[in-house]
Order: sequence, then C-alpha cells, then structure tokens
Amino acid sequence: MHGNPPPSPAAPQGQAGGRLWTRDYVRVLVLQMCFGLSYSAFLLLPKYLRAELRSSATEIGWVTGAALVVAAVAGPLLGSGVTRLSKRWVLFSGLVGSGVAALAFAAVDRVGPLLYGLRLLQGLAFVAVFNSTAVIVADRVDGSRLGQAIGYLGLSMLATNALAPAVTEPLADALGWGVAFSSAGVLALVASLGVLSIPDDPEPVQEVDHPPISVADRRLLATYYASALVGVGLGVMFTFTQPFALQLGAERVGDFFFGYVASAVFMRTVLARLADRVGAGRVAVAALLLYSVVVLTTARLSPPLLVLLGIGLGAAHGLIYPALTAFALGRVSSRQRGPVMGWFAGCYNAGFAMSVLCLGPVADRVGFPVVFVVAGILVLTGVHPLRRAVADAGP
Repeated sequence: MHGNPPPSPAAPQGQAGGRLWTRDYVRVLVLQMCFGLSYSAFLLLPKYLRAELRSSATEIGWVTGAALVVAAVAGPLLGSGVTRLSKRWVLFSGLVGSGVAALAFAAVDRVGPLLYGLRLLQGLAFVAVFNSTAVIVADRVDGSRLGQAIGYLGLSMLATNALAPAVTEPLADALGWGVAFSSAGVLALVASLGVLSIPDDPEPVQEVDHPPISVADRRLLATYYASALVGVGLGVMFTFTQPFALQLGAERVGDFFFGYVASAVFMRTVLARLADRVGAGRVAVAALLLYSVVVLTTARLSPPLLVLLGIGLGAAHGLIYPALTAFALGRVSSRQRGPVMGWFAGCYNAGFAMSVLCLGPVADRVGFPVVFVVAGILVLTGVHPLRRAVADAGP
C-alpha cells in the first residue's frame, strides 16, 4: 500500500501542513463529549436493571443488546447515508434521538415494550453520532495525523465513561433513576444545538492516493471481524462484570470505570501518536491480543480486582479503537469512508449485541466465569487474520 499522500493543493489554509486543532475539530470533540456524558449514564443500565427492576442476567443481556442489534443493522445503512446526506444533520438527529430516549426512561417501570423501544432508539442515535463524527474528522484532518485525531475523538467520549457513572450513580441513589436519566437527556438535547455551529460539509482535506477498493476487500473483512470481536470483548466486560461483582459482594462498581478510563486516557494522550509512528495495523494486532487476555482474566474476578481489570481493559481499548479505525479509513478514498465506517461500526455493534444476547442465558445456567472464558477465546480468534491483513497492506 502507498504511504500517506501529500496534502491536496485545494486544502484550506492552515490544514495542509498537518494542523490538527482547528476550530471545527474542537467543536466536534466538544459535541462528542456532551453526547458521551449523556449516553454513558446508561453504562449503569445493568445495575439499574438488577437493583431496580430485579432483572435476570438473561433480561440484562437482552435489554443491553437491543440497542446494539438495531445499531448493527443500521450501521451500514447510515454509513451510506453519511456519504449522501449532510453529516452534521446526521449528527444532529443522533443527539436529539439520544436526548428523547433518555428523558423517556423516567416512565419505565418494568422490562417491557417501552424499555425495548427506548433501547432501539438509543442504538440508532449511537451509530448516527459514532459514524458522523468519525467521518467529519477524517474529512477535515491531514492523513498523517489521522490516528491521533481519531484517538482524541474517542478520548473525548471515553473520558465520559468514568465521569458519567460517577455523577449518575450518586444522583440515582439520592433522587432516583428517573432524575438521573432525565438529566442525561437534557444534556444531549442542549448539545444538539451546537451542531448548528459546524459548517456544511467541506471538500476533504486530502484524497487517498491509491485506487478505490471494495468494502468487502479481504483486508477490510479482517478489520470488520476484529471490530466485531472488540464489540464482543467490551460487551461482556461492560454488561456482565457489574452483576458478577455484585454477586461476589461488591457494593459499588464505579471503580471499574475509573480504572478503565484512566488507563485509556493515558494510552490516548501519552501514546497518542503511536499508531501513526509504529503503524496502525501493528498496534491494533497487539491491542486485540491484550483484549483477549483481559477478558479471560475476568473469569477470576474478585471485588478488589475491579480497578485492575478496568485498567487492563482501558489499555486494550485505548489502543485498538484509534489504531483499527485509522487502519480501515486510511486505506480508502474519502467517498468510501462513510460505507466503510458504517460496516466497521455495524460489525462492532453486532459483536456487542450477539455477545450479551447469547451469553446472558449462559451466565444464568452455568455462571459468569464461563461467559468470560468463551468471550476471551472468541476475541483471540481475530488476532491471526488481522495480522495477515496488516502484513498484506504493507507499510
């Protein structure tokens, strides 16, 4: 494969030289963080379901997975839509949908049609925001900074994985889950107004200098498979670590998210340019292997290990998201980024959904440790095909 191309002569002044911190880029980061604060309040959904609605592990898996099922199906469709429609209006729609769904959680009193309907809306909102922000950033930054730019984009939401539960958990304890979730909804709706400050879609800063490839290219298929396995790993860690820890006597689970975020923030700040310098593909392979080790280790969970497991998960996810995304988007033309990102996100959401839907009943029947062993082995199966894809892609 060819290296990063030179900036387009038509690139806006100030961006051609590889400038990252443009006004548009900062605006997207702020909007992503606001969305993250709202959406990440629902990382505590398993606790809410177990403690408030007395749900079983199977029900927790189905409710959690509902959002990811629709996201997996809608991902490729929205990916094409991001290419054809205004990206900022796709982003606006996602923020509004997220806000409306969160506000409506105040009316939920049981596991039923309303709850599942709201989760479906949240799934659509997530993939709309996830796809549009990634493509907006890829179109506005120089290719030599793409891994770093995607890393900071993910970091802007990742930080909220600790901040949102830290605020939501005590707020729910004091005022109830309805108030906690409604507050998240208001934040998303307010953030949607900020989309209007982003200019209409510009011409991409640069074009990739190699010819278009099929979205079903063998190298991309390995990337999609790895993305699905990241979904499997994160799905079981976020969904089943909480009820497993509560079963073992833990009273609070927020420390897991603090460890996760602290580690991931370190990876995406101190090691922000690692993927650009060493190679996005190489970093992705190593991170996927680490992911497998962390998931397998969780089978031996005890409450004091929550923070350490969070740190391990944060290290793996902090590295793999920007590296794997840059490896995929950096090798296709700007016109293909929407569809490729759609399939990439769709596979991630499919992996997340299928893991929690299928492994919830396993947890009810044979226990949580088996869930983490099965998921860890599945994640491991993606290392070899991704390594081959990286080798085929070249420097």
